[in-house]
Amino acid sequence: MAVLVACAIGVAALLLLVWRASRNAITIAVAEVNDGKLQVTRGGLSPRVVGDLRDVVSRPKIKSATLRIVRQKDRARIEIHGDVSEQQVQRLRNVVGNVPVAQLVKATRR
Repeated sequence: MAVLVACAIGVAALLLLVWRASRNAITIAVAEVNDGKLQVTRGGLSPRVVGDLRDVVSRPKIKSATLRIVRQKDRARIEIHGDVSEQQVQRLRNVVGNVPVAQLVKATRR
């Protein structure tokens, strides 16, 4: 019985590692928002996109949020976690969704 439990825990850990690796592979960038200020913490974005995102998060100010931009076929998708209004969510989606992935990631990666 203990062997089965150990095998189940091993398989669960392996699946978690595979999930995390696949999630990291499609991530273009991660940005943190604190009091209306945007900071790209992982990955790289073109200066134009960063500027547009900074405009959205600063008017009205977003207190705290995490923005994760991921690849999805030939476009990018944004995942937003935090206290963000529906209007700002849509504006952020428009900024990221209107730019092809090739132009979105022109900046060097950190």
